[in-house]
Amino acid sequence: MSLQTWKRMLIGNAPFGFALEVLLRTAVVYLVLIAAVRLLGKRMSGQVTNLELGVMLTLGAIVSVPMQAAERGIVPGLVLLCSIVLIQRGSSQLEASSLSAARLLIGKPSLLVRDGVLLPRELEHAHLSQQQLFSVLRTQHVRHLGEVERVYLEAFGAFSVLRRTKPVPGLSVLPSPAELAKGSASPALVCSYCGHAAPGTGQAQGCCSNCSHGEWTAPVGVQSEES
Repeated sequence: MSLQTWKRMLIGNAPFGFALEVLLRTAVVYLVLIAAVRLLGKRMSGQVTNLELGVMLTLGAIVSVPMQAAERGIVPGLVLLCSIVLIQRGSSQLEASSLSAARLLIGKPSLLVRDGVLLPRELEHAHLSQQQLFSVLRTQHVRHLGEVERVYLEAFGAFSVLRRTKPVPGLSVLPSPAELAKGSASPALVCSYCGHAAPGTGQAQGCCSNCSHGEWTAPVGVQSEES
């Protein structure tokens, strides 16, 4: 490879003095970008909705050109950046004033657990596995599904766990539930996947009516009266 080729690869075709111009361009765009993020609100620095994530990715695409392209000026990029800010603030105002618009732009939460039982269709729709959900519940210090009334996956990706006032027997979310099962006095079985209670008592037969799995296990979280 020739020296000219190496120079084009490493430095580019712009004059060497353009490096100093890039520093100035970057400083200007960076300051405007910080101001834009402040105007977009605190949500942009926390868990964001799909719409806000799209805005953030768009901002990254916009600011790269005026910082690095020698043939492009700074002003067109800044105009685009300000336009995105105005669009996002307008959509936020629309979300605040209209519930239907908020559902359309942001989405709605998914109910993953109801009354201590997993909802398989909602898990599938949210592209979550049972073990991923159980991992989230363990971080919330939940030991079994009987402690949970509702679990929601919010539109912006956070999990909301509503606990029962009085826990009932439920499927363990721990990898090794043997310790919880000590002293269990409940003869009923629950589905080993979703926690749905088996009809009747004793050895359950057939598939679960909630998730169609065919494995059953003893619930945990119930202490015998003697204990």
